[in-house]
Amino acid sequence: MRQFELRRAWRGKDIIAQVLALDEGVHVSLYGGDRAHIGAVGIIDPDGNRTVTQFPGHREGVVCERWLDALAAANAKSAVVEAGIHYDGLDREGINEVLGVLEELLRELMRTLPASQLC
Repeated sequence: MRQFELRRAWRGKDIIAQVLALDEGVHVSLYGGDRAHIGAVGIIDPDGNRTVTQFPGHREGVVCERWLDALAAANAKSAVVEAGIHYDGLDREGINEVLGVLEELLRELMRTLPASQLC
């Protein structure tokens, strides 16, 4: 088992990917901004089925889906991704910038996790 964090600052606040690479599977918590919370949770089960639950009033489901897709493409046999990132008063451009930061974190995760921890 290995635990680590990846982080990037955006508008003076951290966006954090807290990663727990288990003997079998990966658990990622994504949070940050002005108010860290849980807005959505997604899983890939050992049979490859994906489920994402997004709480009312939240939009992080798309983030969970993106990260689960990347983990599945890297042959993760099971994964959990939870996300809750909130910045006050974001417009479409700001949302796209946050999504860009999350893509940077995802690329770093894919470089950091050895293939043996994804199976």
